[in-house]
Amino acid sequence: MRTGRRLAPSLRLIGGPYVPARRQTTGTLPAHLVYEPGHLPDAATLLLVAQSAASSGFKDPDFWRACSVQAQRMLCHGTGTDLRQLARYTEAAASVHYRDVELMYNLGDAAAAAAQDRHLDSDTIMLVLRAHALLAFQNDRVVQKMETSLFELLQESRATAGCLSNSLLSLSELHAAACLPASETSRQELIDGAARVTLEHISFFTAAQLCEVLQAMATFRMRGNRQVSALLLGISNSLARQSLKLSSKDCATAANAYAACRVHDEQILEALSGRLRDKEVRGALTPQQLSQVLYGFAKFTSQDIALLDLLSIEVRRHLHTLDASLMSSMLASLAKAGVSCAVLSGRATQMVRRTVTETSETAAPACDLGAATFAELRALTMAFAKLQVTDRRLYERLAESFVQCKDDNQQAVDVQPCESLVNVVHAFSKVHISPMKLFGMVMGALMSQSEEMSSREAVKLLHALAKVDYTIMPSTKERILLALRPERLQDLGIFELLKLSVASKKLGLDLPMLESQVGSVLPNEPMLAKETPQRRPVAQKTRRKSARKQKWTW
Repeated sequence: MRTGRRLAPSLRLIGGPYVPARRQTTGTLPAHLVYEPGHLPDAATLLLVAQSAASSGFKDPDFWRACSVQAQRMLCHGTGTDLRQLARYTEAAASVHYRDVELMYNLGDAAAAAAQDRHLDSDTIMLVLRAHALLAFQNDRVVQKMETSLFELLQESRATAGCLSNSLLSLSELHAAACLPASETSRQELIDGAARVTLEHISFFTAAQLCEVLQAMATFRMRGNRQVSALLLGISNSLARQSLKLSSKDCATAANAYAACRVHDEQILEALSGRLRDKEVRGALTPQQLSQVLYGFAKFTSQDIALLDLLSIEVRRHLHTLDASLMSSMLASLAKAGVSCAVLSGRATQMVRRTVTETSETAAPACDLGAATFAELRALTMAFAKLQVTDRRLYERLAESFVQCKDDNQQAVDVQPCESLVNVVHAFSKVHISPMKLFGMVMGALMSQSEEMSSREAVKLLHALAKVDYTIMPSTKERILLALRPERLQDLGIFELLKLSVASKKLGLDLPMLESQVGSVLPNEPMLAKETPQRRPVAQKTRRKSARKQKWTW
């Protein structure tokens, strides 16, 4: 006998009629296509529908707007037990980039009230922070409450491993998006406390959670912190024992984190090297992850040439998808590691030389230099220079892109700091190429801020200009010499003084105090030619006269 039990009124197809359960096949339709958002009975059903839509990539704004309205109704009339489920809903909506400002503020107010009454658990803190991080949503009051509550959970040993790792990652992403409140002291205490708790309970963390902690520390740029350095050394021991559990993303995160935090540990490098020798793991690296791996190994000048050669092959495989930023990062890392591949350099040169108008529909897309920033162009030029690529047309294309680069509707060259402009000249001088129009613009921008130029930047600039035999105007010489006053020469090292000495002679600069400064640094070196010790005179060799010649000299 068939029962024929019908669905509840909320189980209606969106925009469709009432459907009995016996006509439905279990699992044929996902939940977000079965339930009507306006008639969801509770927060659990709302969460089921939202997670179904998020996992399917369903981004219909009307659907999410209806779900958010229902969520706000539940938030106004619900109890504290529904807060975690509504936070999970907000995270699901944020994962498909649906932004409801009113819902985020209401959720934040509810979370802050629960934190005030100490009714907030670790999972809710994690979910609220995650939703704010996914949307880069700035709410200083709520985020500060979540940080305080998380620190209290750490003090009471009630924070779970998942809550700690995910919350740190969310806070670091908010920090990168400039959405964190300005409370550096309390945040430093939170990071130190989290590092200490993680190190003491490291066995409770999975490999993926440890990599989340590493990514957070790298984003916060925790350098020179003893507690964080000890944590990273402890994580390296743990990851080395379970290296087979590391995914491609985990390898990239770990390599980048140790390089960003300046913690050199050979154990983690060996573990990552062994894991990346697996063809499947290496092939699953995305271009961004491949860039992070190369940066991590190159930062500590890894000598694993075999692995670096394999990674350079992966760079060639992804070359047609790289933008200027990724290409410059990868090429610079390979150059720093001492890996030179003529095939890779040649293909990258052809991609950069090719303009957008020359790209056909069937050809590989060119690296669009028109969309690159000034910093990306500078890094790309330096990368090619380090690889000693001497293609003149390539550098003409790069120089043209520098000239055309805009920043807020004005020339990007005019708003760059001295260090950035000097590095541009230095990059072109490494291959002995001096594009006149670009160099003229750079020198004009440098002279407009000559008072801000340091002595080291002036030495670097003069050394680069001397390599390409650049003619400096008299007025420009005077302004550069202001950065090389006698009191500033004392800050220079011996190699910088020697570079300045060679460049000044080649460019015709008058630096009377330079010789005395070199003499004070190198006291054993003679300053003047007349003070050099004279060698014993050697008689000039003459050919012995033949017997016939001697005959007439009697």
